[in-house]
Amino acid sequence: MIGLGFDHEAVDAGIWGKSSQLLKPYPLLWHLIDTAAVAGELWDRYLAPNQRRVIAEGLGTSDSHAKSLVMFWAGLHDVGKVSPGFQKKNEAAFGALLACGLYEDTSGDGSLRHDAAGQLCLPDLLGPLGYSQSGRRVSSRPVYRVAQVVGGHHGRFQQTSGPHSGRQQLGEGGWARQRAAFVRVVHEAVGCPEPPPTVTAPASVLVTGLVILADWLASQEHFLVEQSSRVPQRTDAASALAHLAALAAPVRTLLDDAGLVAPLYRSAGFEDLFPHRPNALQRSILDEVLPVVDGPGLMVVTAATGDGKTEAALVAARRLAEVCGAHGFFFALPTMATSDEMYRRVRAFAAKLAAGPAPVTLLHSMSWLNAEYEARAAADLADPGEVVSDDPSRDVMATDWLRGRKRGLLAPMAVGTVDQALLAALTTKHNALRLLGLSGKVFVVDEAHAYDEYMTTLLCQLLNWLGAYGCPVVLLSATLPSSQAATLVRAYEKGAGVERSACVVPYPGWTFVPAAQERDPLSISPQAREALVAGRSVKFTLDVRPVRHLDGPVSDPADRREVVRQVLAPVAEHGGCAGVVCNTVNDAQQTYRVIRDWMPAAVDVMLLHSRFPARRREEITAAITGRMGRAGDRSRPTVVVATQVIEQSLDLDFDLLVTDLAPMAQLLQRAGRCHRHVRPRPSWAEQPRVVVLDPRGADGAEHVKPAAWGDVYARYLLRATHQRLADIDTIAVPHSVQSHVEAVYAPPPIRHDQVLSAEYDEYRAGRSVERGAAELGVIPSPDEVTDLESLSRTDTPEWRASTRLGAESERVLCCYLDPDGGQWLDAERRTPLPQHGSRRDGRFRNEEVRAILQETIPVRADLIRGYEPSTGLPTVWSENAWLKEIHPLWMPITPRGPGGAVWGDRSAHLDPELGLVVTSTGAG
Repeated sequence: MIGLGFDHEAVDAGIWGKSSQLLKPYPLLWHLIDTAAVAGELWDRYLAPNQRRVIAEGLGTSDSHAKSLVMFWAGLHDVGKVSPGFQKKNEAAFGALLACGLYEDTSGDGSLRHDAAGQLCLPDLLGPLGYSQSGRRVSSRPVYRVAQVVGGHHGRFQQTSGPHSGRQQLGEGGWARQRAAFVRVVHEAVGCPEPPPTVTAPASVLVTGLVILADWLASQEHFLVEQSSRVPQRTDAASALAHLAALAAPVRTLLDDAGLVAPLYRSAGFEDLFPHRPNALQRSILDEVLPVVDGPGLMVVTAATGDGKTEAALVAARRLAEVCGAHGFFFALPTMATSDEMYRRVRAFAAKLAAGPAPVTLLHSMSWLNAEYEARAAADLADPGEVVSDDPSRDVMATDWLRGRKRGLLAPMAVGTVDQALLAALTTKHNALRLLGLSGKVFVVDEAHAYDEYMTTLLCQLLNWLGAYGCPVVLLSATLPSSQAATLVRAYEKGAGVERSACVVPYPGWTFVPAAQERDPLSISPQAREALVAGRSVKFTLDVRPVRHLDGPVSDPADRREVVRQVLAPVAEHGGCAGVVCNTVNDAQQTYRVIRDWMPAAVDVMLLHSRFPARRREEITAAITGRMGRAGDRSRPTVVVATQVIEQSLDLDFDLLVTDLAPMAQLLQRAGRCHRHVRPRPSWAEQPRVVVLDPRGADGAEHVKPAAWGDVYARYLLRATHQRLADIDTIAVPHSVQSHVEAVYAPPPIRHDQVLSAEYDEYRAGRSVERGAAELGVIPSPDEVTDLESLSRTDTPEWRASTRLGAESERVLCCYLDPDGGQWLDAERRTPLPQHGSRRDGRFRNEEVRAILQETIPVRADLIRGYEPSTGLPTVWSENAWLKEIHPLWMPITPRGPGGAVWGDRSAHLDPELGLVVTSTGAG
């Protein structure tokens, strides 16, 4: 056994670790031992084999030794609390410590946080244990890496060396002797593990994530209360060892209650999991790759919309999880709407596959507004109670372990927006915890083509780290340019340490790229690809209509409003179902009004976009999928007017599709909503037809991007698509999809058209700017990390981190003010604006917060820029993490009815049919 070089002074039980909300302080030693025990249980039951392998190899040691080291370091995470600055947070306990005469009050200005204190003192404390402090680079020495793990347990890594103004705040004398005593007792309790020869950056990140998770689990209020009556009275090493052994059952229960254990899966065939036989794509994956795959890798699946990529991904994820030991999967999608829809499908799959409880978490910023998810989550997940923290930053919410914004990725099975995963690639707080959650499961990315250069750069860096961790990945796309596919594959291979020639991904089909150099890539066989092409070939008739975006009375036959009426005439006269996809919310609202006022009463007209209150948007989405889905009730003629929210992942099927001009990839996505399934059609819609509303200028001859579209799409992409459509009158799916995509996104040198060439140069420059912006906030690659602090180099809080460039949004709440000063949530004055919650202290209950959030609307931040609320929200709202971020839009109630919120040249009002209507008197 290695000694610490100090006298074996007993640990002082009066040094406390947890105090807030407890009847009496919980001794620090037992919180450290509790956390070590939880870390050991997480090692055995939560970590996937690839994660344990990365950690053990990164420490240059065996699996069992690595586990002991992880337990030891987890048990040191709060050693910085053995300092006067922290102990002073409980005046009574601190007074008792000072009264014994062994400690001095040298807390200084109190600026030294306990995580920083732990990092600062550990190198000296670990030196006597054999942790070397020699080496060319301070930051890569094992002793400093371990100190950074401890210093990073609140989610942000800190610098390793240099002068530290807080060193004098650590406290000397009795404080220093106690810190040494704590390290000695914890070290002996976990078996006195020898120091590792090395500590790599990838291993450090996973260990830090595990330490954070262990600390959170061990800090739950109910657990601390239960443990208070069980802890030993003595604080020597033997008592600590006995306490550690006694924790086996309570800690196992902690993980079970939190849902942090791998679900059990039953043996099930494809037809046991889905209500149909496998199609050609799914059969190829079942027969050609899944039987031979024996380790992690990246699979790219490309096929037209409606070709069953989701089912293919789920069966592939199940097999990859099985061979890699992954505990589940995270299904990432581009939007909240697509995540909500996919959640239903994935939950049904999990229910058939799991042999026991297998909750599927839904992850996006407003997931708890999804009524179906919330009801099931409340029934499936225990409420473990408050997480006790004596720090002023209380960023661990009180409930629902697997539904928090930081904890959801820890669940074995989850569905959510890709943003939740991309945060792991940004230098934001708790990125280590996100990488821990992602790297132990199969990562599935749907609509991989749907991301701009900024998001793709973040995704590449995330794939780089997942490749280094040996994490299986599945990418799905209907319109993925070959250059983008190669970029994503190369990012993963680089992380996995694999060198290969450029990957060619067939369309339609699949490619599997192993994460091992000695394994060769696999691709769909020619025979299977022929069967896939023959199995679902569709030829869309293209009907390109020149239109002009005009206001005032309709007098021009090319007026967009008149053209829309013309192409929808068959629905008005003979029935059927049509979808109209607009590029902006304002266009969708105007188009809806035109169609609603013109259509006969027998035809239902529905509107969907992002600017409805959350509750109403969910209702509309459910109603539309209930009609236009695979098994929808199409008994009534229907026209759905929507924005881009319906172009991805929603399984909708229209007899006719009308769309504004959009970039080729988005246009093909929208076209995939026309004749998506085989079903009876009206006589006028026997052949699939896509009408493209192609904007023209005043003379009607030249393509002109409408000013009202703003920056929704790049000018080059619209012009290039416009020119491509001019040369074709049909689109054959899947035969010609890839050629159309490549022609727009990876064109040959443009010499024939100066305007197009200039716009292409502008487009490429814009992509370069986006890539540069992403690189400013992205974490370095695993092999480039010299100091863990580089993973946390920005001070951007997690909730403000941007995973979408220029897409900052705010959540607004329409509030109404009557002449008497009364505040209401509705213009009819049926629901008062809550001034406080129903708890005794005035705080809100979860259901009350949810009821308020259900009335909020997400908008672009620039849309309400300059608006200054005339009245503030109730003060108690600022005490709730969700409500304090709401921006009120105050609307007066007058004798003539509700007015609008007005600022600058803009006004806004909430229309029950149209959603939030924002108008401007300015140009454009």
